[in-house]
Amino acid sequence: MGADERAVAIVGVGCRFPGGLSNLAELWEALSHGRDLVGEVPEDRFDRDRWVDPGPARPGLSCTAAGGFLPDVAGFDAEYFGIAPVEAACMDPQQRLLLELAVEALDDAGIPARSLAGSATPVFVGVSDASYARLQGRLPDRQTPYTASGGALSIVANRLSYVLDLRGPSMAVDTACSSSLVALDRACRALLEEGGRVAIAGGVNVLTGPEGFVSFSAASMLSRRGRCAAFSAEADGFVRAEGGGVVVLKRLADAVADGDRVHAVIAGTGSNCDGRTVGLAMPSSEAQEALLRAVYGRAGVDPDDLVYFEAHGTGTPVGDPAEAEAVGRALGRHRTGGPLPIGSVKSNLGHLEPASGMAGLCKALLVLRHGRAPATLHARPLNPAIDFAGLGLSPTVEPASLRLHERAAVGVNSFGFGGANAHAVLTVPPERPPDGLRLRRVP
Repeated sequence: MGADERAVAIVGVGCRFPGGLSNLAELWEALSHGRDLVGEVPEDRFDRDRWVDPGPARPGLSCTAAGGFLPDVAGFDAEYFGIAPVEAACMDPQQRLLLELAVEALDDAGIPARSLAGSATPVFVGVSDASYARLQGRLPDRQTPYTASGGALSIVANRLSYVLDLRGPSMAVDTACSSSLVALDRACRALLEEGGRVAIAGGVNVLTGPEGFVSFSAASMLSRRGRCAAFSAEADGFVRAEGGGVVVLKRLADAVADGDRVHAVIAGTGSNCDGRTVGLAMPSSEAQEALLRAVYGRAGVDPDDLVYFEAHGTGTPVGDPAEAEAVGRALGRHRTGGPLPIGSVKSNLGHLEPASGMAGLCKALLVLRHGRAPATLHARPLNPAIDFAGLGLSPTVEPASLRLHERAAVGVNSFGFGGANAHAVLTVPPERPPDGLRLRRVP
């Protein structure tokens, strides 16, 4: 199968991000105006006085209350989805969020959800935080017949397949912070290799308990200053965040034939693992570089076709230099048209962990749509341990206009702290047919 035959169209998007962002237009407004949407953990999540101490490290406490949060994770129209209130109360907010995002993405695609009933539509969802199940476990007198299914991470994907009567593969993907981009890779493979007309991929993350804050603090992964300062000399860790995204996918040929509006084309995806490094959570720039070379080689995308690179860019003293080294060796040094602009949406939103790949993907398709790379916040002063000029990279410390062309591409990187790496490369969509979007029944 050639590169063109493996092209996948993103025909629908649903997203929710910190600061109350609920669609692509709101995300672009926030990014283009350089908004910092990181705040502090809401009072209704857990007792900050009990679990947070910004002073010297103490066992059992988080060093920070900073995070990117949704304004409401409790509201849910259970009746719309045919779910009884008693069951809805036991459902992990991540299950509820995914249902909402999926129907919004299908609506954005112009595909009636009921038209997919009985189809082999696959569902792959990145998710990893089990805080809600732990919360319910601490309340033994409130256990119900719905507690087990309400807290199981596997049900995050399975419930969507159940509600919409989708009969393709349905699974949660947990590779830590690369989960949703690995889910995208699996969805593209299923669509291309197993048939079917539509695939759904996404990632969700809701921070309902203190345990993750405490454990990441103990591992010295969280930023004490409370910001993801990607590629900065002042980078000191990441900031936890919540939200999610869902994309509806079709083979590009099918999307064009159906007259769909295409947000962007996925020219290629891939995933690999670091294998054995000096420590489980220590990245391998060699493995990251190998993945980039493989994905761009299969996709037939030249380094000079890249107009922007959305990095994983968590703002960690180890992760940023390793990623920059891999991107520079695989892509930046092979360009003839100037250094490769590189940035990270985490500087605006925080790190959505298993859903972070969806945030990066949404930003990437907006960059392609608008021909402009928003500024990466908190990047100055740049990290002197990264030879940006020698690697052919240009951090987007200021907004940058991009020269789009028919082969223009944007890369999206994502890594898990256990060594699971994922990448996707997006290209500009074809021109939309003059008669516009048409609704079609999907067999």
